[in-house]
Amino acid sequence: MVHYYLIATLILSLANIAILMAINSKRNIPYYTAMFHVMTVQIGGHLFLAYSTNEQEALLANKIAYVGASFVPMLFFLGELALCNIKVSKKLHILLFSISAIILCLALTTGQSDIFYKSITLVENFGVTDFVAEYGPAHNLYNIIMGLYLISGLVIFFTSFYKKRNISYKNLFTLAVLGFIMIGSFFVMRRLNCDMVLTPAVFLLLQYTILFMIHRIGKYDIQSTILDTLEFQNESAYISFSEDLRYIGCNDIALHHFPTLKQFRVDFKVQESDELGKILLDQISKFNPNDFSYTSSFQYGKMHYKSTLKNLMHGNKICGYMFRIEDDTKIQRYIKLLDNYNNNLVTDVQNRDSQIQAIQEQMILGMANMVESRDNNTGGHIKRTSEAVKIIVNEMRKDDTYRPMNNFFSALIKAAPMHDLGKIAVDDAILRKPGRFTEEEFEIMKTHAEKGAAIVENLLKGVESEQFVAVARNVAHYHHERFDGTGYPNRLKGKDIPLEARIMAVADVYDALVSQRCYKEKMSYAEAYEVIVESMGTHFDPQLKKYFINCHRELEAYYDSMKR
Repeated sequence: MVHYYLIATLILSLANIAILMAINSKRNIPYYTAMFHVMTVQIGGHLFLAYSTNEQEALLANKIAYVGASFVPMLFFLGELALCNIKVSKKLHILLFSISAIILCLALTTGQSDIFYKSITLVENFGVTDFVAEYGPAHNLYNIIMGLYLISGLVIFFTSFYKKRNISYKNLFTLAVLGFIMIGSFFVMRRLNCDMVLTPAVFLLLQYTILFMIHRIGKYDIQSTILDTLEFQNESAYISFSEDLRYIGCNDIALHHFPTLKQFRVDFKVQESDELGKILLDQISKFNPNDFSYTSSFQYGKMHYKSTLKNLMHGNKICGYMFRIEDDTKIQRYIKLLDNYNNNLVTDVQNRDSQIQAIQEQMILGMANMVESRDNNTGGHIKRTSEAVKIIVNEMRKDDTYRPMNNFFSALIKAAPMHDLGKIAVDDAILRKPGRFTEEEFEIMKTHAEKGAAIVENLLKGVESEQFVAVARNVAHYHHERFDGTGYPNRLKGKDIPLEARIMAVADVYDALVSQRCYKEKMSYAEAYEVIVESMGTHFDPQLKKYFINCHRELEAYYDSMKR
């Protein structure tokens, strides 16, 4: 029966290795993996001992069993340190491995030296072959090492329990109990001389408990959990290259998006003749290794991709380049659709604004023409003065001094037709009088400037820009002011008169001089020119003199065209 029991424990131990590899395939817990293997070797040694027929076979089986007996305590101890997040130096690794190796070497001297076993006597125990040993002095070293592992494990347990809050206390207690059972059972079984039968059972108990614990450890191993979660949710392609631009590999998602990667050979340099290779090499050439990353976009076929390039690390050293590539097609198509929509919307708004402005200008011009139709003296005055303002303004624009005032000049040209809008509030008896005004009538007529400013502001405020409202208001209000302060309605003088009103005054008077009225004949261009030039500094701003002189021929040509 014992033979079958040992065979069953060996089979179960091998099965546990397979289970461990399955649940531990993506996590690095090498101590437990190695411990399962050496436990299986030790169980195999006990099985061979049970089948031994002579002393030589028994000694060989015992030596096989000591492979596990020498290394299981060390691996269990290192696993405990790893669980408690205690980093182990290379020197300690080498020291512990050396101690276990020395114990194994001492055990292998059995039969040739009495340093570990002085003698053995074959006996039958539980119906199978076993032996009783007389221990040599070196065996005491093994007992001491086992005791030190037990004490060290207890110290680590209590230290971690009271100081390390980032460790699962359930796993910690489980490991402590396992350590006590494993090492404690060693001393009990040696005293009862039944280790061949009980050790496999103890090992199976340890293996099953560790398997359960490893499954739980996965939940507390945040790095592995993050990696597993990211891999499960990952939709990104990863492609890596060495520092000398040799292809290293990629993930399955990369192969799905870029089938040409199947033609890339590992350890061979990327060829620029390949479309994808050219794109990736171009991005690498733009990447500064001192930067954290380099992000760019590219199109491959009909698809759009967003690429993030980083240094590929091995240990603490840069060993190449790693691309993370995401499918950006939906976003790019959405952006393009949104851009088209925005462009259409902007065009639509601009068209509507243009329509509204056109309607608005037509309404204002309509009102101005309505005023003009009531005034028998000023037929076509609005149109002519508006064009005269434009001619003078265009001449001023040639001067570098006024180049920054382009928006102002555009507003003035647009506001010029509104300069006499206040006449709509003047009584017909005065406005349509065929002769000259009396003093009382002229005083009433002069009110059109102030009334025009109020009408313009009421019409435009909240609809047009503040700058345009101000320009239009000033043109209507102050275009009859004189530079020497003798004008109306406020007798403003010099630069106190807004520039737009000073320009409007020149165009307004020039049109009055060269146009026929019911109370006067029109002047010749030469006479009008002399009047305007001589009035510079009295009626008009002298700074406008040179601009009027430079454009007076253009004014004359325009007025000639109006006669045809």
